[in-house]
Amino acid sequence: ASQMVAPSDPCATLGGVGVWGRLRRSCASYDAGMRVRPSIPLALLLALGATGCTSEPEPEGPTSGGTTSETAPGDGRGGNGWLCEDMSPANLRAVAGGELAEPRELVVADDDTSWVCEAYDGQAPLLRLSVVVGEEGREEARALAAETEGGAAGPDYLGESVIGPRQGVAITLCTDPGSEADARTPYSITAVALGDSPEDVSEALRSTLTLTAGKLDQGVGCSPKAALEEAAQTTEAP
Repeated sequence: ASQMVAPSDPCATLGGVGVWGRLRRSCASYDAGMRVRPSIPLALLLALGATGCTSEPEPEGPTSGGTTSETAPGDGRGGNGWLCEDMSPANLRAVAGGELAEPRELVVADDDTSWVCEAYDGQAPLLRLSVVVGEEGREEARALAAETEGGAAGPDYLGESVIGPRQGVAITLCTDPGSEADARTPYSITAVALGDSPEDVSEALRSTLTLTAGKLDQGVGCSPKAALEEAAQTTEAP
């Protein structure tokens, strides 16, 4: 995936909050507090935020050229594909088990409530990353987590999460753009290694989930702590 470049002005802001410093910190951990955001469409917030942030550092080494991005035919949406940026070259190499000969990305969905990007090396599928907003998406993510073989709870900064050798799920609660400041809605992030390889790539999945969760937090304001508390209440309910 293409590398993000720091803005010439590291104090660039989005909604009065420094996006460059915040997103860098968010990959290590980010808190639970809710932040007030302007009433701007989510896709625009994320696209604007991406111009002022960077993905995790890449180790030095040979590269295999740029990554080709394309949109799935027939979806009629032609979105900006911001989610593909969270598939770092290092994580894709880990999933592939080596250097990529012909890296490319396919934007499968890109609208106001769902984003899906798939990464390939030529025709070989590598990774699918998705974000779905709403209760239905959360239930589907929980079902995927329940069937994750060898899965274990992820770090608290990913909210309600399970990460296994070949797939990972992170559910957080984020501000609903355009609503009251205390209105939260589920954002479900899933990262699934494609193909038939049995290789354990859980660390690459965790890193990918972290990049996406950090971007969401920077863009709309999320509370992984609230997601954990809500999950605990659901579990304890009779």
